[in-house]
Amino acid sequence: MVSSLTAISGALALLFALPSVHATARGLAWATNDNFASTIGSKPLVTWYHHWQDGPVKQMPAKNEYVPMFWGAKKWDKWNSRKAEMKKKTPKHLLGFNEPDIGSQGNMDPNYAAQVWMDEIQPWANKGVKLGSPAVAWDLDWMAKFLSAIKKKGGHVDFITIHWYGSWKDIAGFKKFVKTAHDRFGYKIWVTELGITSGSNPSQQQTKNFMMNAYSWMDTTGYVDRASWFGCFEAAKPPDSYATGKNALFKKGAVLSDMGYWYGYSSHPDRRDLKTRHHAIAARIDATEVEVEDPDAVDCDEICKLRNESLEAYEATAPSVPEVEA
Repeated sequence: MVSSLTAISGALALLFALPSVHATARGLAWATNDNFASTIGSKPLVTWYHHWQDGPVKQMPAKNEYVPMFWGAKKWDKWNSRKAEMKKKTPKHLLGFNEPDIGSQGNMDPNYAAQVWMDEIQPWANKGVKLGSPAVAWDLDWMAKFLSAIKKKGGHVDFITIHWYGSWKDIAGFKKFVKTAHDRFGYKIWVTELGITSGSNPSQQQTKNFMMNAYSWMDTTGYVDRASWFGCFEAAKPPDSYATGKNALFKKGAVLSDMGYWYGYSSHPDRRDLKTRHHAIAARIDATEVEVEDPDAVDCDEICKLRNESLEAYEATAPSVPEVEA
């Protein structure tokens, strides 16, 4: 009996000595047929969803929080629709502008964005809504200018929102961008779009491995509150050509892909916590992958280069930050 108690005590001590894990809430960046919502929205690890401009999905299970977003000043009609919906049902969270640092997206000067923020978004804080910053794709300097501008006007954000797209090879770059956003501004982080680019020519396994490794790492940070993989679409029907169709959480129709099953059910990189029918898939993913150089692959596109240059410039003037292991 004594030896058993000693063993139990030792096991409990080891358990409490392990570092705590702050699970990153998995969301859906909705970009597919609304009738597919119950298929993936019912899965236990999916807890919220958003769309960069559109409203709530009626077919989505009620357990999932809808988070509205103001795309930007180019789309006032969409924002007016969102405001009408929010007046009927006040949301818990509200997201700012969509990639204001990209010319083809929100494309807003930070000072102008700050004024629009104060007029249109900041008032919702008085109703108890938590506010997420505009979602930059690469330019944290833009974010710094925006935050400074709204602070001078008496505004605030409750968390920082970012997007990241890049090569399947660049897990270190992803970690660096997320960590720098947190260390620089001191807020919790939401990664509301995350995915692999078509230009990096990934295999399905390489895309899957990146997604699993990214979520596994985010779970350990303690500061990435939420993240939505940009793959809520059918493999053959991505919403644009920038993100690879291999990000897809659906194979065809409402049938979940292997990516979708992992995303909805598993918090372990090898998926061995799933039921027996998924073990063969896990074994294939664990198989040694031989990396073959693709001469046509673009492992760092223009956005990636801008992001890296911006991070390097900040590091040159900022206090040293410990490197993040790849």
